[in-house]
Amino acid sequence: MKPLEQRALRSFWKSPWLTVFLLLFDAVCYSLCWLIAYWLREALNPMFPNIINALPPYIHALPLVLGIWIFTTAYYQHYFHREKISSLNQLSRIFKTVLTGFIGILATATLFKGLDLGRSVIGISSVLVFFYLYSSRTFLRFMKRSLVAKGYGLTRVLIIGAGVIGKKVKDRIVNHPEVGFHLAGFIDDNPALKGTSINGIPVLGTTQELVPLIKLHNIEEVFLAVPSMPQSRVMNLVVQCESTRVDFKIVSNIFEMITSQVKIDEIEDTPVIKLQNGHLPPSQALAKRTLDITVALLLIVILCLPALLISLLIILDSKGPAVFKQARIGKDGKSFTMHKFRTMHVDVEPFAEAPMNPEDLRITRFGKMLRKTSLDEIPQIYNVLRGEMSMVGPRPEMPFIVEKYEPWQRRRLDVKPGITGLWQIVGRKNLPLYLNLEYDFYYIKNQSLLLDITILLKTIPVVLFGKGAF
Repeated sequence: MKPLEQRALRSFWKSPWLTVFLLLFDAVCYSLCWLIAYWLREALNPMFPNIINALPPYIHALPLVLGIWIFTTAYYQHYFHREKISSLNQLSRIFKTVLTGFIGILATATLFKGLDLGRSVIGISSVLVFFYLYSSRTFLRFMKRSLVAKGYGLTRVLIIGAGVIGKKVKDRIVNHPEVGFHLAGFIDDNPALKGTSINGIPVLGTTQELVPLIKLHNIEEVFLAVPSMPQSRVMNLVVQCESTRVDFKIVSNIFEMITSQVKIDEIEDTPVIKLQNGHLPPSQALAKRTLDITVALLLIVILCLPALLISLLIILDSKGPAVFKQARIGKDGKSFTMHKFRTMHVDVEPFAEAPMNPEDLRITRFGKMLRKTSLDEIPQIYNVLRGEMSMVGPRPEMPFIVEKYEPWQRRRLDVKPGITGLWQIVGRKNLPLYLNLEYDFYYIKNQSLLLDITILLKTIPVVLFGKGAF
């Protein structure tokens, strides 16, 4: 196949136009499922105790129903024409999409009685949506496989490491073209290998040249096949590759190195680990922001009077303002002013290391109780409403600590900092902030609406019992 055809087909699969087409096609089919469900229910009137109501309410509700189906599809499936996916994972995602959509529409119809929607129509349409999604996504998956088998739309890859493991990966790729990879070459830090070839596969350069080589050869996936590479070097390479938006896969066991959920893939019988990039799709990002605002407003209603009382007690207990303000580093390295109730004396150095025990003389008498109960965090709700923080995320770090971050540690800044997070419900203050990175990386790699809700719920007993706090 001609290289031009290859590039054109790769561009088609990754083009936003395919996403737009699928979204519009889904919208049309979801609408048909909704109308067909109504006509089926109408035809089955003799089998039900009540005759179904007229069609107009269902037409009026269609935009809302359509919005719920599109949102759940985008949330669970991300229009996954861009990724390889097994039939089992596909079925699981479709089931989650349909179940969530069914519950969402049913809940909407229950809350807004004026919609006058029958539960039988909602149920029948959900079954029809399930069969539509399964058939359409299965067709799309098999169409991609058939094109790959003919040599169209292959994924261009590089292998880091021309040693034993790298050669094993090369053999799997070359001997199993049905996997859909085109091996562009090796990357190896042995300068003597540069410009040579291994069984016809060129050694293109060293890891110092990785990013330019990725761009030059239009690489989409990178396989790391150097088990002896130092951990910090691996993480720095991962970060560098993320700037090119390639998938980074590791052909070795590094579970002890990075506490994150990873995707297990394989090239024939060789297992590889795909590192997730941690970025939320737009639908999930919107859901997270909605959760933040909802929880923040609810907490304002609950904590308004207690906050006023706390402010008064702080002023009476020690000299200085009730609220402490400090510059912190948030998402994408942007500085913002974080608000907290003051728990230490006003003459304390603002950027000193945080107290490591409750008897620290810098903490005020009332401040000990606030830190124990985490009530000093209440003013950060203001930061959440401003969009500078999230309810759940890594802790906002001080500028002088961020300045010392290595490139891989700056991944902590890929998401908004949070009032609570994994570090709080698992580690709390048993470790200083900058040593809780393993919790932050796990959260970044696994973030989801369900994980946020779980962390928020688990924060409640931690705060009530003051576990690990001071």
